[in-house]
Amino acid sequence: MINPIGTLNTALIANENKKSSENIKPQEAKEITDKIAQIRELIKNDAYEVNLKKTSEKMALNLLNL
Repeated sequence: MINPIGTLNTALIANENKKSSENIKPQEAKEITDKIAQIRELIKNDAYEVNLKKTSEKMALNLLNL
């Protein structure tokens, strides 16, 4: 079945997330958790800023499968 543009295949995304989380070591998990807490705090204090250059470069590389 073909999904309309802009819709997500949640089963595929959940499977990919599960695969990537299985390879995370305990120390990496702690670092990720700390980073998430830091970002949440910045958002809560209206201090979070998106680096548009870095974000757009990553998006472009992802779209080009590089």
